[in-house]
Amino acid sequence: MPKSTNYPKILFIMSKKVGIITGGGDCPGLNTVIDSVVKGLDKECEILGFYKSFEGVLNKDYTILTRSNTNPYKFQGGTILKSVNNGHFPGKVGTNLVSQIKPEILEKTIHNYHELGLDGLIVLGGDGSLSVANEFSQHGLKIIGVPKSIDNDLLGTEFTFGFWTAVEIATESLDRLETTAYSHDRVMILEVMGRNAGWIGLYSGLAGGANVILLPEIGFKLENILKFLEKRLKPNALIVVSEGAKLEGRGQIHKSSGGKSSESLLGGVGDEIASFLNKSGFDARCTRLGHVQRGGTPNSMDRILSRQYGSFAAELFLKGKFGSMVGYENGEFVEKNLSQCVTSLKQVDASSQIVELAKKMGVYFGG
Repeated sequence: MPKSTNYPKILFIMSKKVGIITGGGDCPGLNTVIDSVVKGLDKECEILGFYKSFEGVLNKDYTILTRSNTNPYKFQGGTILKSVNNGHFPGKVGTNLVSQIKPEILEKTIHNYHELGLDGLIVLGGDGSLSVANEFSQHGLKIIGVPKSIDNDLLGTEFTFGFWTAVEIATESLDRLETTAYSHDRVMILEVMGRNAGWIGLYSGLAGGANVILLPEIGFKLENILKFLEKRLKPNALIVVSEGAKLEGRGQIHKSSGGKSSESLLGGVGDEIASFLNKSGFDARCTRLGHVQRGGTPNSMDRILSRQYGSFAAELFLKGKFGSMVGYENGEFVEKNLSQCVTSLKQVDASSQIVELAKKMGVYFGG
């Protein structure tokens, strides 16, 4: 006798609804985190992916995320949810907190959050985006932050995802520049990202055998670099400089963006150094690595970190640990207080062990 197929229908209803946004500059590993969050929550939650950061919540511009539409892109660079680092939600300018979200924008975004029935919002972002997230948290929204930055400049975590890929790209660039430096007896200068924190410059400079490392945290003089190079008695050298490194007496260097606005952008300090050295008898060239550092697929370290960041963020959501940020300390992922993590930036300590190690190996920091 054939078995009856007239079973009662069981309707599965997702008990919770969660949103995900990505804000600020793009970064290797964003899609890996998104995919890991989805895989950690899709059995219990409906997951809304909002486009272009908080703008997506403001405009109700979203898509439903499932593992079938995130898994194919889990190791792709950039973000499938797109991103902005301007618009209606400015977070920080430099190291200073700003509150410029217009009241009507704030109110509409909060209204949409509740109207959509969200039980929480997972924010993948850097210092600026997480500062905005913290502001919404203060207004009662249930927020979980995931620290994203190639600059590695966020408090509450030892390493942000995206950082190691940027370091690897910069290190490979130094390896390539070194052969040209030797072949042509030149000083080759690599300008890397790092507005207020020089972690990329420090780690890549140490890994790539740079002779001079210049960071935003340690002011430098052009004359001191010249004296150092002259004492080496070698015409070839490698210099890595963070874009935010400060010339004593002049501060950071800015140049015209050449874009739609007349806004000036940080960068050009490497060209200033090259120009000075060329006038002083050296043959110097500068390469600005620019956005190459933040594009493309994450390396193995960032893939592992991103998977863990996303999984732990999903766990925090299920436990109701809102107003928190995922942190990484001593090889473990931990819950951190979001508001405490956006009070200031994590910068390189000039007296730290790794800086002292570099000095013992003969690296000069320009001070």
